[in-house]
Amino acid sequence: MEKAQRRLMEEHDILTALDNQQFAIWLQPQVDTHSGEVCGAEVLLRQRQADGSWSLPGDLIERIEACGLMVPVGYWVMEEACRQLAAWQNQGIMLPLSVNVSLLQLLHHDRGEEMLALLARYRIAPGTLVLEVTESRRIDDPQAIISLLRPLREAGVRIALDDFGMGYAGLRQLQHIKSLPVDILKIDKVFIDMLPDDISMVPAIIQLARGLNLHIVAEGRRNRYPVSLAAGGGRRDGARVSFWLRHAA
Repeated sequence: MEKAQRRLMEEHDILTALDNQQFAIWLQPQVDTHSGEVCGAEVLLRQRQADGSWSLPGDLIERIEACGLMVPVGYWVMEEACRQLAAWQNQGIMLPLSVNVSLLQLLHHDRGEEMLALLARYRIAPGTLVLEVTESRRIDDPQAIISLLRPLREAGVRIALDDFGMGYAGLRQLQHIKSLPVDILKIDKVFIDMLPDDISMVPAIIQLARGLNLHIVAEGRRNRYPVSLAAGGGRRDGARVSFWLRHAA
């Protein structure tokens, strides 16, 4: 009983925060390592704290998932991202914006249709919305994922495989990557933070991405990226890095 009451309180708090605009999206730029220019941004969820500051409580995502609210919160984040893209595009800014989604969200019964409806409602230009799909959960049914991602990709959404190399993303899963409609491979910051002491993993992942004709995004501290890309062969293929920028629209 006590556990159920706790969950109800958690659910109420999260929904109240959503209704009272206590959530916001912040943007983390992606920067081309060769030109130094901003070439996109990633959406980050933040919550207003009692002191007026914005942060992401360490267990917020886990609490949202535990309450079964990942789908509605994820939809809110997606719509905010589309609002931001529409505002940019009305000003002639065509930067892509990346949004994290989980397999749970994607496999929700009408999630794909909802995303397509948002694209149409906000008239999002093809190639400017990127879905970062986490691979921390094993791909048990790749055909279901392919069936869901393909219409989105055909509508102009680019697909990124997030946190590559972590969780269930071992060699067993590589056979699925070739069949998935993926455009971008995002290297987890764990591997970037190993540089320059360990330069074995990052070049291997970069070469894998190139073999699959995928763009590369690296996450981690900015001053490590030139090292990681040089270790990968120095090819100028649009590998991207990121640092902080406050959301403003």
